[in-house]
Amino acid sequence: MGLGSTIRQWQANWAQAHELDALDKDHRDALARDIGVPAEMLPALVARGGDPAAELPRLMEALSLNPERVRQIHAALMRDMSLTCSGCTTAVRCRDDLAHRQAAAHFAEYCPNAETLRELCSERVRN
Repeated sequence: MGLGSTIRQWQANWAQAHELDALDKDHRDALARDIGVPAEMLPALVARGGDPAAELPRLMEALSLNPERVRQIHAALMRDMSLTCSGCTTAVRCRDDLAHRQAAAHFAEYCPNAETLRELCSERVRN
């Protein structure tokens, strides 16, 4: 990512954070309900910018799981995993492992969704 792209992303993230700060408590609560997250998680989601759980579908595909199929079968579970991914502090390592095609071998070392993903993989084997 070049300097110009970095600055534009920072500006967009700042604008989103400012918009969130401008909402009163009732509007924040309504927004949180609409997207299915606790209101106190909203600032963390905005701070991550873009798609804060973008790594999850990529990791699932690296594990030969179909994210859309999992979403169809286990919608609430997929939402919970996305929320966990959104708040993850190891996203940089995850992205790096995904870029180097090492995620499937190492995700269990750092991924807060590792246990659930392993269970989904074993479910896939049984079906």
